[in-house]
Amino acid sequence: MSKDFSSSDDEDVVKEQTKMEEAVDEAQPTTTKTYRERAIENGMNYTVTDVPPLGTSLLLGLQHYLTMLGATVLIPLIVCPAMGANGRQTAQVISSIFFVSGINTLLQTTIGDRLPIVQGGSFAYLPPTFQIIFNPELQAIEDPSERFEATIRTVQGAVIICGIIQFVIGYTGIITIFLKYLSPVTIAPVIVAIGLGLYGVAFNGVSACWSLGLMQLFTVILFSQYLKALSVCRIKIFGLFPVVLAIALTWSFGAILTAADVWDEGNACRTDANRDILTETPWIRIPYPFQWGMPIFRTYAWVPMLGGALASMIESVGDYYSCAALAGAPPPTPGIVSRGLGSEAIGVILSGLIGTTNATTSYSENIGAISITGVGSRVVVQCGACIIIVVSLIAKVGALFATMPNAMTSGLYCAVFGLIVAVGLSNLQYVDLNSPRNQFIIGFAIFNSMSIAGPGGYMTLQESNPFGTTNAAEIAYAIFSSPMIIAFLCAFPMDNTVAGTREERGLHIWDKVKPHDVNNDPEYLEVYALPICLAKIFRNCGYLEYPALGHLPAPPVNGYVASGADLGDLCCPCWFKRGDPATGVTEHDGVEGEDEKAT
Repeated sequence: MSKDFSSSDDEDVVKEQTKMEEAVDEAQPTTTKTYRERAIENGMNYTVTDVPPLGTSLLLGLQHYLTMLGATVLIPLIVCPAMGANGRQTAQVISSIFFVSGINTLLQTTIGDRLPIVQGGSFAYLPPTFQIIFNPELQAIEDPSERFEATIRTVQGAVIICGIIQFVIGYTGIITIFLKYLSPVTIAPVIVAIGLGLYGVAFNGVSACWSLGLMQLFTVILFSQYLKALSVCRIKIFGLFPVVLAIALTWSFGAILTAADVWDEGNACRTDANRDILTETPWIRIPYPFQWGMPIFRTYAWVPMLGGALASMIESVGDYYSCAALAGAPPPTPGIVSRGLGSEAIGVILSGLIGTTNATTSYSENIGAISITGVGSRVVVQCGACIIIVVSLIAKVGALFATMPNAMTSGLYCAVFGLIVAVGLSNLQYVDLNSPRNQFIIGFAIFNSMSIAGPGGYMTLQESNPFGTTNAAEIAYAIFSSPMIIAFLCAFPMDNTVAGTREERGLHIWDKVKPHDVNNDPEYLEVYALPICLAKIFRNCGYLEYPALGHLPAPPVNGYVASGADLGDLCCPCWFKRGDPATGVTEHDGVEGEDEKAT
């Protein structure tokens, strides 16, 4: 009897617990919010898969062009005069780098990581480029025009080799293995070395015209730091375009004083010194491969350029995750990261073939613009890429920038190059800076990168190659003349051999780089699947997930379905229908999306 009563009590308890569990289950939401819905709640107006109206897309795309304008123009203005280029050649390089940036942006948003990331010239490649420029073999060429062509062809060869190596790294998935051993303790000194390695070419040029050089420097500081929150017609114009506005104001000031003959003819301050460039440059010019001649391949060029490529890839990986978080996309998997780097590699090779004095990479400035404007649409960035390409074909735009006085360019150096150092140091936010281990490794790497290879360092003071005249000596000279490579060689081995926890080293930031079965996740497919027939032909490059998963991802249940939200959907809105995210309407794409919703 007692057993029966006990059993009855137990059954009552179980029933009561079951009721409580059912009540809890009913109280909990049955569905979790998508990344897109979270982004809209956080203030995004258009997420990665939203397609704004045509006029809105073009206007917002123009804004992306204006955002990357200053930094992109800056690179040719920095390196071309040092190479010996005349105004006409500088104008052609400016048009070429815009042309390549537009094409590479379309490549990245179509076959790469598919995120709304603009591609443009990278400051990471500047130190090795200057190392090539000041090589004795090239400096021995007396004619400036001939020296420019020989130098840019040597840079082309180095960039092409770096692009091929990055292509292999990207489309084999090797980078996912490498990331396991690469911590911010190594990344920070490498990027800091990029910025510090450039201080020798900054303030010296300002002295050619103190009035324009210092005005350029102070206006950039004023607009970017003190007036960045000031709005004009509800647009924070100074925060969005500090470099462009500073150039416009300083240049106008110089033009007024030039018109008033304040400066004598031949003075470096005059803005009309290169006015013939505008009249001699044709209206339309199409950049093409090997426009400067066949690339030249030299060991002293491509070895240090690899350091710039490594730093650029590291920066791009961080940009992918930042952009995805802002634009309402799921975090990219290791395979998607590899696909993005592989696509960037195609752009790097194209940059080398055409000759832009640089290589392209993801632009952090435009990711910042996504945060400010609340527009993370892939279509908008593709519209911006088309605008960039069209403007690049108007050669007089590049010629106009080529007439800017050199002192103004040097003023920009002083304001901009310090940001590279700051970006490098910002990586240390994930690191335990109270750790004596980390303090020693970081300090050792930065100090010796400058002491050995920095401006005024041991290698730069040598009149000849201290390693000898053999091919091996050339390779050694190229390695030990690069501040980035020295910083990497100092930090990477110690960071992986001196005892330290993952949290201490900052490696826990890579924990979000998790493998995922992307083939059967609707949200991943909507954002990251390749467009049109490419999804089926290349199977969305799913093999790139193998190094992280340890096996190939499961094939999609419903077959390989292409994603949308591209320029084709903008031109044919009847296929891709999405409600305005500002109203909270979240319709799905096309027929398949409606079926998915019904399911």
